[in-house]
Amino acid sequence: MVDNNTPNFGFCDQVGNNLSELGKWKVWQNIILGQFLSIILCAINTLAHYLNSGSSDVLPTGQSFPHYMFLCAIYTSWLAFRRGDKGLISIIRARGWRYLLLCIIDVEANTLMSTAHQFTTLTSIQLLGCVAIPVALALSCLVLGVRYRMVHILAVSVCLIGVGCLVWANIEDTKIDGKNQLVGDMLCLGGAVLFAIVTVLQELSIKNTDIVEYLGLLGLFGSIVSGLQMLLLEKQTLVSSTWKNSSALLSSFSACQFMFCTFSSVFLLNMGTTALHLSLLSGNFYTLIVGILLFNYKFHALYFLSYTLSMTGVYIYSIKRTSTRPMGNILNLNPDRNHHHVFQNELNNRHPHPESQLHEHIIVDSPERMNEILSAFGTINSNDTFPLSHSTNTTFTSFYGSHDILSHQTTSA
Repeated sequence: MVDNNTPNFGFCDQVGNNLSELGKWKVWQNIILGQFLSIILCAINTLAHYLNSGSSDVLPTGQSFPHYMFLCAIYTSWLAFRRGDKGLISIIRARGWRYLLLCIIDVEANTLMSTAHQFTTLTSIQLLGCVAIPVALALSCLVLGVRYRMVHILAVSVCLIGVGCLVWANIEDTKIDGKNQLVGDMLCLGGAVLFAIVTVLQELSIKNTDIVEYLGLLGLFGSIVSGLQMLLLEKQTLVSSTWKNSSALLSSFSACQFMFCTFSSVFLLNMGTTALHLSLLSGNFYTLIVGILLFNYKFHALYFLSYTLSMTGVYIYSIKRTSTRPMGNILNLNPDRNHHHVFQNELNNRHPHPESQLHEHIIVDSPERMNEILSAFGTINSNDTFPLSHSTNTTFTSFYGSHDILSHQTTSA
């Protein structure tokens, strides 16, 4: 039977409710922060272009080394003063190798993007960086379990149309040899893919731990990895470099990298990876303006159209927050032990039989898989917890977890 008292919201009502979200200051805070990051990224690319194309003393890895040292000096020192499970030594023992892997990807992404500036134009680097968007979309679904609504798909489509306007503008630069430009474009594509991977893992880290832990371990391991790679690959250039004319550029470049890494962590915590990459699209317009002023790029009316579409897509995306699919056993890295025992006792009262408790909280693909797990566990006592290897989550949800703790807080029917 249809309830006549149930309100029926039409399409116009839904649009009105969504647009009302733009009146909230918190939404505009995230939009403004995204544009601030876009301007910083424009400055990073411009400074990197000067550092790598206008001098013979090129250090693609070495120019990012001060940035990691700044992170280490501030955030790693912060971690060193922590005590208990949130302390530096405890974190390194629990999941240090995971951060080491992330830092290797981050260092190589920066190196590839810096090297690309030696072979291709600043505009090509900005455009090819858009490849990070589909990679970030796919990884957000697979790794983070993000569910996109129709409004988010519409926002991404509008932004990509804006990218198409830039491509249609057909910016040409005849100063660079075609073969070398192809090498630069390939390096840029590789760097963009790695950058998308880093941002997804960065979001995964800060949402499961905290920003200080991520930045502290990034600074520590990033300094080690970039320092070793610089000594192995760029030692001769490092020794012969004078840096008289580029010390100010290098300092500004490192400061911009530090700010981008710090504020992007805050943005990812609030909005997510896809929103970050969409916000950075406006950096294409800012870079083109810089190119017109500094590198004699030609102006095209489609630049304004591209910028308008990109910002419109950002506004649309900000209307609705993305949701995540239920993940089952989500890891809390700092569980409240007392709360965990209370929760276990409550489960035992509701489900006195171990087998029924196991059926309640393990999701499997088939009855045969359930029988296999039941036979593997045998009889489970009330104080036992389920090993993480039997969780039906994706592998990535435990990327920053510890295999000896489990704190899934479930709402039983």
